[in-house]
Amino acid sequence: MSARDKLILGTVGLMQRRGVAAAGVADILEQSGVSRRSIYLNFAGGKPELIAEATRWSGQWIADQITEACADRPPHEALSRFVEHWTELLRSTDFEAGCPVAAAATARSVAPEATDIAGEAFARWHDILTDALTGHGITATRARSLATMTVAAVEGAVVLSLAQRTLEPLHEVKSELDVLLEHALRRN
Repeated sequence: MSARDKLILGTVGLMQRRGVAAAGVADILEQSGVSRRSIYLNFAGGKPELIAEATRWSGQWIADQITEACADRPPHEALSRFVEHWTELLRSTDFEAGCPVAAAATARSVAPEATDIAGEAFARWHDILTDALTGHGITATRARSLATMTVAAVEGAVVLSLAQRTLEPLHEVKSELDVLLEHALRRN
């Protein structure tokens, strides 16, 4: 793995566990196992550029997961696969790691470019879900609304699960979204 990739993945891990502001350069170097010089060789803009790239990478990785979950599956199965991903992450990290894109979204004062990139990632996830839902016969207007509800609810449930150290919020959100999706599919 290249030093650039190590820096990006190390930064993503820190963003998941500590947020953007607490992901200091020394921590990034320790997490990634590369020299200080590697940051500036790979990211001329330093930590802000690295945080932005880690956010971009995370947003695309999650977009790929959503796309894969939605491929040729009914909406409730796609949702189940996506929630399973978050369930596994929360369990495997003992409720210490959340969504790095959400971390960037709340860090405008320290990483404005990363916050803008997070907004773009959320929009991309929304578009993927909207397309998948319209592909199952849900009207465009309803699909957009359900996509917004899904992104907001799952991201919020991940935050609640982290704070409360329980999967219950994630499971409750999934149950309610299943009802909404089923209702939308029946109306077509």
